[in-house]
Amino acid sequence: MSQTRFIPACTLIGLLALAGCATPQSRVPTVDQNSTLNEAQKQREMVVEDFVSTNKRLQTVASKIIVNGAELCGDKVAPYFGIHTWNEDNFQQEWKRAVQAKYGLTGQIHIANVASGSVGDVAGLKAGDVIQSINGWLAPYGKDGPDKFSEKLKELGKSGKPVEFIIRRSGEEKKIAVSPTQACDFKVSLSADDGKNAYADGKNIVIHKGMMDFFRTDEEIALVVSHELAHNSMKHIDAQKKNAIIGGVFGLLLDVAAAAGGVNTNGNFTRMASNAGAGAFSVAFEQEADYVGLYFMAIAGYKIDDAPNFWRRMATSHSQSISMKTSHPTAPERFVALETAVKEIKDKIKNKQALKPEMKTSSKAK
Repeated sequence: MSQTRFIPACTLIGLLALAGCATPQSRVPTVDQNSTLNEAQKQREMVVEDFVSTNKRLQTVASKIIVNGAELCGDKVAPYFGIHTWNEDNFQQEWKRAVQAKYGLTGQIHIANVASGSVGDVAGLKAGDVIQSINGWLAPYGKDGPDKFSEKLKELGKSGKPVEFIIRRSGEEKKIAVSPTQACDFKVSLSADDGKNAYADGKNIVIHKGMMDFFRTDEEIALVVSHELAHNSMKHIDAQKKNAIIGGVFGLLLDVAAAAGGVNTNGNFTRMASNAGAGAFSVAFEQEADYVGLYFMAIAGYKIDDAPNFWRRMATSHSQSISMKTSHPTAPERFVALETAVKEIKDKIKNKQALKPEMKTSSKAK
């Protein structure tokens, strides 16, 4: 027995509506699928190439800051070689072909970039070198390879003695000895995100690609990297976590008191107080990061004269920052504060004083 299939009324109405729609009038070129796939591959290669170039620029600036500013990082320092590694397994499947075609990546450890002027650069390591071993330890293979390699390299560098790299370059093996230097122990990374943003999490510093595209000079890169480094070196993230715990305790007391009165708050007071605690002094922490960060920048040898103007540029891009003050100071406040800090640092340079931020004096010391 045959069945008649009916088109639902809503679908029929939609088809009738489309039938009456206006259509393009010109004969557009036919899009060949193979050509489109080839072009997609080409564009992915261009994206990767741009990312690699941008990351090299970021790492070169960051290298000067974390090396020269090691003293300001206290006990958060570690051996540093100025190299960054990768392999094909660091990429999702659709991007693997692009990095394989453009950079010849395999599952082995490849040097992605070498910060200009770093000890690795001076010793002769180059982007594209395939690392075979360090001090006889065979470089690992696969997805976790770069992380395992970085951990081993840091471990070997703690001795302060030169580390012998066996690398393959243009089909030939070479031995290159690199003596480590000390640097702030915070990894600087480039995110592919297009947003104008950067952040520190206590262990890492992450700069978004969108922010890198916004920068006009290396001094602007240095300003933001130094700001995020100051967050980590001044332990702001740890302080915020501590404040969140303290706030949460007070909120918990309110939840308990409400429960004793027969009211179930579902922990709302604890959550709200914890969030409030985490946000406490956030503006002050940002102001401190601006101030201490300027010292990191100056110690690294970057010109600081135009640093305040960065916040004028940010204001033209985000006009809300002129008056909006939530977790960050306003752009005018940051401009004026940095102008004062610039004068302070330049006076110290003129008078040959040590470039160290002015710290609060405790009441016990008075």
